[in-house]
Amino acid sequence: MRAAMHPAYLALGGAVVFNVAAYLVYRSIAGTVPRIWWPMFTVGLMLGAANTFLFARSIKALPLSVAYPVFTGVSFAVITLAAAFAFDERLSPIHLLGIGLVMTGIVLVTR
Repeated sequence: MRAAMHPAYLALGGAVVFNVAAYLVYRSIAGTVPRIWWPMFTVGLMLGAANTFLFARSIKALPLSVAYPVFTGVSFAVITLAAAFAFDERLSPIHLLGIGLVMTGIVLVTR
């Protein structure tokens, strides 16, 4: 039987989700007029605040030397994939290789 996932990793995963969401909001408003920009920027800030809160919760139980690489690595991978899907940004084979290498590093760091 598998052990339950540590709550700190759940908080870290939530921080990644809010981080990715915030940057997707920021990308979506790039170049828009201020009357559209300000409300969405506020949404991005709230997502960023949730990200920071959850990350801070996660590092109460996880070593920073584990939490930060996992957070940045997974955020990098998910943002890269989400940007390709949502904004038709180029996703080359080298990008995919880089994502694979980052995920390999995350597995090694968390062991």
